[in-house]
Amino acid sequence: MASIVFGTLAGIAWIVGVVLFLVLRRKPHTRVGAYVSATFVFLGAGVLTMGSLSFGSLESAALQTFTPEERAAAVPCNAAVLEAEETSNKLNGRYIWLLRLRVTPQAGSPYEIERTARLTSSIGERLERGNVVLSCLVAPTDHTRIEISALA
Repeated sequence: MASIVFGTLAGIAWIVGVVLFLVLRRKPHTRVGAYVSATFVFLGAGVLTMGSLSFGSLESAALQTFTPEERAAAVPCNAAVLEAEETSNKLNGRYIWLLRLRVTPQAGSPYEIERTARLTSSIGERLERGNVVLSCLVAPTDHTRIEISALA
């Protein structure tokens, strides 16, 4: 969601920058202002674009939530927390944590994945200590898509 907001604002900033530049550079007494203002607007648009890309990468690696249909078809599993690391990024008052998990489906062999999750400090510190196994659901067709209800 945050990547969409940042991306939309970046697109608006690019349009405003182009229009502002084209309008201001036509008159000789505002030509310098056109270059200066366009530079700052384009720098701001670039920062918003980088924010959109950053949040997009975090969202793509995040723990998924399933629709009711996907949840009904999902396979139960257990996820052992191998490593939990708090990042310096914060979203809506919660820190983003990088989790390395060993997922063991009921039918199949275990595998390891990395995911990000927005956690409160108390939950993150409990996971950081290790020896935590959480129940989860895994999509039957894509084993990289998991849902851990305890961390939602």
